[in-house]
Order: sequence, then C-alpha cells, then structure tokens
Amino acid sequence: IFSFIMGSEFHVISVPASDGADVAFRNLMRAGASSQNSFGELTKIDIPDLLVGTLDSLMLLSDELAKSDSAVDSVVKKVERTYIDLSGGRGGTLNIGGVSTDQYVQQFMWDYAKYPHRRPLKDLTSLVTSSAATVEEELRTLTATLAEKQAALADCRKSKGGSLLQADLGSVLSDEDISRIQIIDTEYLSTVFIAVPKNMRSNFETGYTSLGDDLVGYGSPDWVENDRDLGSGVMFGENCDRDKVKGSPVVPGSLKTVKEDSESVLYTVTILLTQTTAGHYEGSDFKAGEVKDLKEGFKKAAREKRYIVKDFNGVPGGKGKAEMELAELTAQVETMQASLVRWCTIHFGECFAAWIHLKIIRVFVESVLRYGLPVNITSGAFKVKGDKGKQLEASLKSTYAHLAGAGAEAEDKEEDDGEEFLPYVSQKFIVTTGQLQGL
Repeated sequence: IFSFIMGSEFHVISVPASDGADVAFRNLMRAGASSQNSFGELTKIDIPDLLVGTLDSLMLLSDELAKSDSAVDSVVKKVERTYIDLSGGRGGTLNIGGVSTDQYVQQFMWDYAKYPHRRPLKDLTSLVTSSAATVEEELRTLTATLAEKQAALADCRKSKGGSLLQADLGSVLSDEDISRIQIIDTEYLSTVFIAVPKNMRSNFETGYTSLGDDLVGYGSPDWVENDRDLGSGVMFGENCDRDKVKGSPVVPGSLKTVKEDSESVLYTVTILLTQTTAGHYEGSDFKAGEVKDLKEGFKKAAREKRYIVKDFNGVPGGKGKAEMELAELTAQVETMQASLVRWCTIHFGECFAAWIHLKIIRVFVESVLRYGLPVNITSGAFKVKGDKGKQLEASLKSTYAHLAGAGAEAEDKEEDDGEEFLPYVSQKFIVTTGQLQGL
C-alpha cells in the first residue's frame, strides 16, 4: 500500500481588463469553467493596489520573488511533513485559522494588517519571507530537541530489551546472580564484567589471559648476573627495566561465568588496575614513579576482539529503575510530539498564508511587466478538476493568444529558461491538505 499527500492543483491567472473587470472575468470563466470548457472551478482574486516602483526594480524583483517563493514553499512543506510524520496523517486536515487550504486560495483576501500594501514591493516581499524564515528556524530547533530525546529513548529501550551485549547490567542481574560472584574492588585489583558473543565463547575462554598482553611490565632485576644481591635490599630504581617482559593484567584462573542468553555470555575476570613505574633518586631527591591506568587499555584490547567490558556498580535490581527511566522518557517523547503537532497546526497557517501572498505579489509584478501601466487587470484562481490541468492551459492559451505580442521581453526570457511561454500571466502550484491518501 502506497500513500501520497492529498492536494489540489491551482492556476492563478491574470489578464488585462481593457473592456472592464466583469467582461474579463466572464472571458476567464468561458475559457475554463463553463459548460463547454469545464476544466476547473474559478473564483475571483482581488489584488490590492500595490506600489509599482520603477521598471528596473520590478525586473530585479521578479527574479528575487521566484527564489523567495521557492524558499517559503519549502518551509510550508517542512511544517506539513513534520505534522504528517508525527500524526501519521491521521491528525486532521491542516488549515489556516479554521479555513481549508483550498478555501483560503479561492477566498483569498489580502491581510492589510500584517502586510501593509503601500510599502515598497521589495520591503513587502522581505516582510513576507522573514515570517516564514522565523518559523523554519524554530522548527529546526524543535525537531532537533525531539530527535535527541527520541535517540535517548531508543538507547534506553535497547539497553533494557537487548542482549547482554547491549543491556544495562543493573537491569538484568538479580541478587541471586550477584551472590554467586566474588566481586573484588581494591586499590590494585578489580572485577570486571565482559559480554562475549556466543560464537566467540570458546576463543574467549581459552585466550582471556592474553587480553592486553602488552599492557603490564613484569620485568625484574637480572638476578642471574647479580645473584650475590638476591634477597637483600637493593635499590635498582631506574636501572630495572620492567617492560622487558610484558603480559596481560588479567589474573589467571579468575574467569567466572555469570549469565547467558541466546546471543551472548556474561563473564567476570579480575584484573590489575594500575602499575607504577619504579621510582628513583636524583641525588638526594626521590622521584616517584608514574602510575599507569590498566583498565582503559584492557577495555580497548577487549573491544578489538569484539568483547564488551560492561560497567556495573555492583548493585543488582536496577530493573525497576530502568523501567521508570523508560516510562519517563516515553512520556517526555509523547508530550514533545503532541506539542510539536500543535505547533505545526498553528504555524502551518502562518507559512501557507505568507506563501499565497507571495504568489499574489508575483502575479502583480509579472502583470505589470507583461501588460504595462496603468495597472488594469482581472485575476482569478482556477481549482483544476482532476487531471484537466493541461486542457485548462490549452484553452486559456487559445483564448488569450492575441496577448502573445505583449511583453516580448518576457517571452524571450521564459523561452531562454526552457519554460513554455504563456500569453497570459499564470502561477501554477499544488495545495496540499496535510493528510495521506492510500493507493
């Protein structure tokens, strides 16, 4: 089963009203929304008396408007996609203040309070796009925060429900398990837990004493050459090369099996925690040896063999704590998701309204460039019926073929861009609903 986002195709058209607005609108109706040419539903669009400025400024603005249109459209789609992803397409239809997206276009009214129409067109365009940019930045922050919380929840679930290789030991080890283990935790020795894949069990059990076999120096004074000093208090100091003989920090014979599941086995071994290099005297000053941490090196050596050294504080029965943490994270994620869904329902309307206002500005600017001054146009929005968009376009091209001579510069520009030239001004776009439709 495939799903797609439900939507409607719109063509916002502008034509000259040289014979009057009513005549121009009837001609539009006859071309695309009449009994003879029933390709869509037509509603009138009232474009306010926007400031024109200079021809050069309009030509520059025309290119900027196309980029702004694309940017705001992208924000609308991001908000819509976030809403659908979080609600599963079952959260109801997105709207603009209680008005559906289709109705908003068909009943479009310029928002004079939010977008003062007598401001310079460049400033007006910036005002429209800036509101969408603010929404995009806030959406980015909210989704990033939610993603972090979702990742924490996924890790918690993995820790709770995974194999011994992944699970938190506090949640899987019982008091009985711990009672069978002698846990050593001194200044020099420590018991560590190691999870091993079952298919590597034999290799681990036969070779565990060689893990990290280059970590510990077992060298000692050469008593063969100095046997006269054997047993006496001799200060060999820096002359004693402890790294001459190296080995593993694992205490031989300390291996114990703790628990196993279908994928892995959990063991304990005892290891040396640190080793201190020999101190020595420099004149009358004693220089203490350096302390080397062996546990981190042992963990690295185990990882290279695909064995996992597990952290454990020695307190069993953490299952209840893990379940509480999981429940808390689940509730937090659900709350954040619900909050983001509400946020999307509110801000979708803001972005969508900004996008349609940009479309209207584009129609106005292109109309001035195409038809010239004074501005005398009639505009309408066709909601295409089914797949009749091409038929609507063909009928409109035929009806307004006589306008092809107007705005030759625009024709050359559009043909150079590889787009089909239309003799009338048109903005085509798809309006979606925020719901999924199955196929």
